[in-house]
Amino acid sequence: MTSKPDDLQARLLQALGAVSTLLEQENTLLTAGQWQDVEKLLPRKRELMQALHKLLPAAKAQPLTAEQRSAHISPETEAAFNHFNTLVRANDTLLQSAMAAQDTLIKLVLEDAVQEQRTGYGASGGYAMGAHTNALALRSDV
Repeated sequence: MTSKPDDLQARLLQALGAVSTLLEQENTLLTAGQWQDVEKLLPRKRELMQALHKLLPAAKAQPLTAEQRSAHISPETEAAFNHFNTLVRANDTLLQSAMAAQDTLIKLVLEDAVQEQRTGYGASGGYAMGAHTNALALRSDV
């Protein structure tokens, strides 16, 4: 069963619209730093992207020249693809920034934890700094 070009374009427009709406929402959440809410969108994002992916092979079955493309692809579909591509680029940039921020936060927490392990009370009961300080150094009789 083959799809009519108009039917395929309508389904592509619908799929692109759904994915674009979700990407806009995700980009807003990423900009606001609401990473947990972004994570909640992931199952729906996968679902929508799979639906779009299923439509694209049918759309690419016959490569078109620029003239054929302009004759076969509506301006609305072309605009939807352009908007989608813009959102994907922005989403990629925002996700990279979020991952860098999380990486920095994790490094700061780990560095702080390591620093805390280096400081403590020495065998004599005084405050000590150094890599050799550990729980056994707290008691001189052990």
